[in-house]
Amino acid sequence: MTKARDLANGGFGLVLVKPSSVVNGTDNGKGTVTFSAASSVSLNGVFSSTYTNYRIVFNVEHTVGLVVLYLRLRVSGTDATGANYNYQSLSADNTISGGRSQNQTSTEIALISISVGNNGSTDIYRPFLANPTSFVGHTISAYNSPYGRTYFSEHTPSTSYDGFTIFVSSGTITGNISVYGYNK
Repeated sequence: MTKARDLANGGFGLVLVKPSSVVNGTDNGKGTVTFSAASSVSLNGVFSSTYTNYRIVFNVEHTVGLVVLYLRLRVSGTDATGANYNYQSLSADNTISGGRSQNQTSTEIALISISVGNNGSTDIYRPFLANPTSFVGHTISAYNSPYGRTYFSEHTPSTSYDGFTIFVSSGTITGNISVYGYNK
């Protein structure tokens, strides 16, 4: 049986991680970052040896058309922009379709609809270890009809990363983002 003190000490589940710094957003003091009319948002100092795996949870809105939300890993305040990202996606709307991209300079993590709540999460496996990093993510949008997409990604260099940047293919986004560490 789980004891109340174990839960209070963060002995189970996910733990909200506070970034050491944020670019183009504001940390609420606990770790949730909000942003408004931003083309990109960077979180530094969220990955460390404290946790092995992480979950990024985001809620975003966009004002013009349909756009893509991308992610790049980051170390010491600098994005990893080499063509080392590979990803595949499965989409479900009126039909089911798939896609694949290799040797990209970022990984896709969401397809965002106009002015509606777009919600998603991305699990990142072992970003702080000097090994290739893998991701799996899910997004859903309620524009016209429920639309969902699942992503499978990898970043191939054996480098230790401490943060990431999300950015939009065009225009700007407004919303919030939180990073959680999976308790060991």
